[in-house]
Amino acid sequence: MLVSVLSCLFESLSQILRKNVERRCLLDNMEGVFLIVDEIIDGGVILESDPQLVLQKVNYRADENPLSEQSVAQVLQSAKEQIKWSILK
Repeated sequence: MLVSVLSCLFESLSQILRKNVERRCLLDNMEGVFLIVDEIIDGGVILESDPQLVLQKVNYRADENPLSEQSVAQVLQSAKEQIKWSILK
């Protein structure tokens, strides 16, 4: 299970960073790293292990620049909606 999660993390990061998974690139794109980790694992629970699905969830397209402000805003809006519905239940 751990190998599956780590493989998913590496493949997702390498796709966002255009196969340049190095320390400097990771630090420059930290918001994308956090979004990917958040989509794979939440609260210690493994949610996803397919890199393509993870990239779809963080709204990343390979032909665009790494994660725009709009996609970050969309993720934050989605999180707000989920919190709102969990409170209303």
